[in-house]
Amino acid sequence: QFQSLLSPFIVIFTVPLAFTGGLLGLWGAGETLSITGLLGFVILMGTVVNNGIVFVDYANQLRIGGMKRRDALIVTGKTRMRPILMTAMTTILAMSTMLFGDDMANQMSRGMVIVIIGGLVYATFMTLYIIPVMYDILFRKQPVNVDLGDENLDDEMDDAADYIASLEATE
Repeated sequence: QFQSLLSPFIVIFTVPLAFTGGLLGLWGAGETLSITGLLGFVILMGTVVNNGIVFVDYANQLRIGGMKRRDALIVTGKTRMRPILMTAMTTILAMSTMLFGDDMANQMSRGMVIVIIGGLVYATFMTLYIIPVMYDILFRKQPVNVDLGDENLDDEMDDAADYIASLEATE
């Protein structure tokens, strides 16, 4: 997707932010780390890394389009803040019902919910600050768009189709 090794490296910087936020959430709530809490970290990774991908990919697109690095980061921050916050807020609001419930299932999954909510709150806001800083520090060169050729590979005959056609012709 990124056509570079530097962009995924920048996105990886969101992972420690998620772990830090999840652990701070557990510490603040007075909960211990449990198996369901570890499951919360797995869920958290998907959402937080997705936010980083959205930010870095759009900044790369703007720079390929001709924008300067700092201008692209400012525009990306302004235009991608809403989708990033919407993704985080929908998950936080959905998990808040589990956090405040009193039945047995909610009590068992409380560690997971605290990790997800704490991690998303912390990592979302830190992603909007840390990712642009890391992008500005590490991405000095202009990103390039690598031509992968024609993406309509199904239109061309391949060796297997040629072989099957030759078998049918001989019968």
